[in-house]
Amino acid sequence: MIRSLVKTTITSWLLLSLTACVTTYDREPKKPNMEKAKETHIRLGLQYLRQNNLDSSRFHLNKALKIDPDSAGAYSGLAALMLREGDDENAERFYKKAIRLDGSLSQARNNYGSFLYGKKRFSEALIHFQSAAQDLNYDRRPLAFNNVGLTQLSLGNVEAAEKAFVRSITLNPNMPRPYLELAGIAYEKTEYRAALRLLDQYHQVSPISPRSVQMELELAKVLGDKNRESSARLKLKNMFPNGKPLQGNSLTGKR
Repeated sequence: MIRSLVKTTITSWLLLSLTACVTTYDREPKKPNMEKAKETHIRLGLQYLRQNNLDSSRFHLNKALKIDPDSAGAYSGLAALMLREGDDENAERFYKKAIRLDGSLSQARNNYGSFLYGKKRFSEALIHFQSAAQDLNYDRRPLAFNNVGLTQLSLGNVEAAEKAFVRSITLNPNMPRPYLELAGIAYEKTEYRAALRLLDQYHQVSPISPRSVQMELELAKVLGDKNRESSARLKLKNMFPNGKPLQGNSLTGKR
């Protein structure tokens, strides 16, 4: 009996040892998550770019490209880096490559649209702004619609601009610029009270600006509101104590 019990115990111990050994040797080492590493490098690259640490930004964005040479996000980041360095030619090249690799990358499209808008290439910019604005998963859609509105204004398409600005503030009622642009459009249509209401909404979400105060002054004069007219004149005087004139069309903001 004792011999049988000992034999059974030894056999059980050997089986347990064998099982433990097999389990140990069958366990494969964890592979690094390269996708996660790539995204981390892109995030760090953009973070350093915001801090104006251009060398560290370049280091991480290039690291991301070493992991994935076809990373649209990394190329979009490099385009922004090139802009910061004043290299417009390479900035555009990288934006185009990012969009070619991933046409659904709305951040790249919105940023490239801004680049084109700054070059007064409005028709080209509009294509990218509209693409970003239609992306339901893009977290900056209100800004994209605002950019669509500004571009449509620059192209002389006032009705389309108005619709885009309305969409922008529908998505984000705290977006200031569309209120100001809509006020300017209302002023041009001689819808003065609507313009003043929009201007008041602008002042609720944004500090006063030379253009907004100039618009307030003009509207107060048209509507015969002497108190508001005096208040606007005082604001302008405080802004421009030396009487420096405002540049451009302060009411519509057209180029």
